[in-house]
Amino acid sequence: MDTYSSAERVRRSVTNLRSDWVEIGGLGRLAIVGIILAFVVTLILGFSITRSARGHLLDARAAMVVAVVNDLPPFPTGAVPSRGEYAIFDVAVRVTVLGGETVRVKVWDRDGTIVYSDANELVDQRFDLPLHAMIAFEGGTGLHVSDLTDPAHAFDRGHGQLIEIYVPIIGDDGEIGVVFEVEQDASGLNDALAAITRNVWASISIGLVAIGLVMAVGIAARTREVNRRRRQAEGLLKSSFSAQEAERRRVVSALHDDIGQPMYRLLYGLEGSRAKLDPSDPVAVELGHLADIVRDMDGTLRKELRLLHFELAADAGLSTALEELVDLTRLETDLEVALSIDLTYEPSAVRRTEIYRAAREAITNVRKHAGAEHLTVRVFEEADTLVLEVTDDGRGPGADHDAGLGLSTTRERFRSLDGDLTIQGSASGGTRFRAWLPRVEKDFV
Repeated sequence: MDTYSSAERVRRSVTNLRSDWVEIGGLGRLAIVGIILAFVVTLILGFSITRSARGHLLDARAAMVVAVVNDLPPFPTGAVPSRGEYAIFDVAVRVTVLGGETVRVKVWDRDGTIVYSDANELVDQRFDLPLHAMIAFEGGTGLHVSDLTDPAHAFDRGHGQLIEIYVPIIGDDGEIGVVFEVEQDASGLNDALAAITRNVWASISIGLVAIGLVMAVGIAARTREVNRRRRQAEGLLKSSFSAQEAERRRVVSALHDDIGQPMYRLLYGLEGSRAKLDPSDPVAVELGHLADIVRDMDGTLRKELRLLHFELAADAGLSTALEELVDLTRLETDLEVALSIDLTYEPSAVRRTEIYRAAREAITNVRKHAGAEHLTVRVFEEADTLVLEVTDDGRGPGADHDAGLGLSTTRERFRSLDGDLTIQGSASGGTRFRAWLPRVEKDFV
């Protein structure tokens, strides 16, 4: 199980997001920020407007109730109110206050006793004085939407929610003697708020859609420009790659035919001329030295031709190229090399060449620096990504493992194809070289 895959996937996702954020440019970034801000402002406006509307509706109801209550006859606040005064107050309440949305009225004194109610069974009962009644006793108007769970609403629970409005009643002595409570059905308020909320959200949504369309047009324009530039860059990269491959073939042919063959004839001529002379002859000795020089030149030429041949081997397929690279590594070193290729498709020419070059760079670094005995080369698919891993059991990556020119060049080529590479310590104590490229549509063919 790959112990680094999850972390690397996160890292690659972050890298891709940063790259996309840079590529969309100032207009695209402004459009995205504008859409986010518009969405946030929409939420704030939607909730604040509906909340403000609710407050205004409640205040309007409270103002109307206060006006009605202030027009009532004085409530009899004596120790033993007369039956006539009480009856006059009761009739006035039932005529002017009760009815419509008002379902209950109560009059509270300071100790929490209900001294009047349209429900006779509540009169003279004592409860904990409601908080908003206390506000009224301080001279304000108490306003509250109750869920009817408190004991004082035992007879009102069939109404769902009630709006409680507490109005202070000032006696003849100028003091607040009692508080008048009016309880109104909240369903009308809720229906009005629902209608307001629908209209507010509909209006804001239309505005947001309009802003979003403008921003989307800007983003689309920027995206088209980015895609055009990307296609142009990919076309240039492909043209450059094709030109490099054509030049490489020409160089291989020229080195083999125009230099290699004459060099062989020169070597054969030197050997033939030397054979006609006495071995101790100074001329024969000099011809031997010249033949050795030609042999060294021939070895160097063969080595370079072999490397160029492996580059061209990628045209025959990634598996063939990597197998030849691994065979050469086994031939030239004491490394035990294992190769694993697990692909369901053949990558495009550009990608298989870059994977091959990265594998060659990684193996070269292992041969030069790692002091390893075992080397594993893996090529596989991970989601929509083509991955190369080269793992060894050597000394592990040093502090300057990223400083090499070959590695820097390889990383730049991979990033130009929206890929990347990393070098980390492996689970075996050595080094793990990991490079990846995104899978593209032409890889499927």
